[in-house]
Amino acid sequence: MQTARVSSRYCDGRSFSFQSKRMEVDLWNEPRYSGIPVMTHLKPDLVDAVEQALTANKIDFDVAFHDLQTVIDSEKVMNAPSDASQAGAFDFGKYNEYDKVVALIESLAANNPSVAKLETVGKSYENRPIYNLKISSGKSDNKPAIMMECGVHAREWSSVATGAYLVNKLITQYGKDAQVTKLVDTYEFNVIVESNPDGYVYTWTNDRLWRKTRSRSSIDWLGVCRGADANRNFDIEHCGVGTSRKPCDEIYCGDRPFSENESRAIRDLMIALGSRIKAYFSIHAFSQLWMTPYGTTKKLPPNYTELSRVGQIGVAALSKKYGTQYSLGSIANIIYEAAGSSVDYAYVKQDIKIAYALELRDTGRYGFFLPQNQILPTCEETFDGLMASIEALQ
Repeated sequence: MQTARVSSRYCDGRSFSFQSKRMEVDLWNEPRYSGIPVMTHLKPDLVDAVEQALTANKIDFDVAFHDLQTVIDSEKVMNAPSDASQAGAFDFGKYNEYDKVVALIESLAANNPSVAKLETVGKSYENRPIYNLKISSGKSDNKPAIMMECGVHAREWSSVATGAYLVNKLITQYGKDAQVTKLVDTYEFNVIVESNPDGYVYTWTNDRLWRKTRSRSSIDWLGVCRGADANRNFDIEHCGVGTSRKPCDEIYCGDRPFSENESRAIRDLMIALGSRIKAYFSIHAFSQLWMTPYGTTKKLPPNYTELSRVGQIGVAALSKKYGTQYSLGSIANIIYEAAGSSVDYAYVKQDIKIAYALELRDTGRYGFFLPQNQILPTCEETFDGLMASIEALQ
């Protein structure tokens, strides 16, 4: 398996995506016009054909990973516990398996009952609990709420790592860190650290690049194509632009809106929190983007000025520690048009007027294989950006 970086400067986005689907090339990110390369995962029998097509069309490219399996194997070694005593411990400087993620959030809730409560908001297709970690001081029934979901795309491991870091810091630094204490006193945080547990487990056991859920589609009667893209499955222009009705495709929108247990769990938490939600964040990787609605049209939302103001504060704070630069804009304008996302659903259907999707590091050097020495810095800077944006809410 090989991974190529293709220059986006010369790509017509829709044409490139269409041709990639025809050739069954896995696009890790979509073509844009901001200079960020498109990363493509190529099966061995497609390498020559794709390279010839790119060369013929005078599109610049280079090879990011000549042997992706070697990268995957190396990643497993790096994420292994350093010694036997650490076998069950959560390491914020590494990627952690599903059981360790669950153990962390269970421990945080059990050991800090005055500020944390763990609740099950749904079950995955394979019957794994989907947890929401509620973080707040004192009684919180009427507090304004912040909602975040991470890991809806299984292969985006840095999203889960960031969610775990965030809840740990909010809980363990309450009463110690002034910013954390003020925000936890002001808001009730609701964080789904792992929104797609089945897919995440599958990336550790079978296919590191798996993106979707692990459900079975009613229209795929042979059962050969598993899962749907949970972030194309929300009831907002379902199966519209930027999605696919084919169960084998990475962006398969599902048989119907909310066909996936995972998207229903996110929706149900939104509904339960109702008008108390003051801001919604969907955490993804990669490309270093801070995005507002809409994904379905390039038209900007009515309160884009306010979305931009709060987002710019977040982007500025995020860059302070390590100098990481993010781009800010609406989903359709900054990356691509895509229907059925949680952010558009939150904004349009649940009337949550501060809603963002974040794409974490990097901009295409490593893609989903963000190296170990960047995991903790990514978590730290994202935390800083999120907290600053929440402080900026009016």
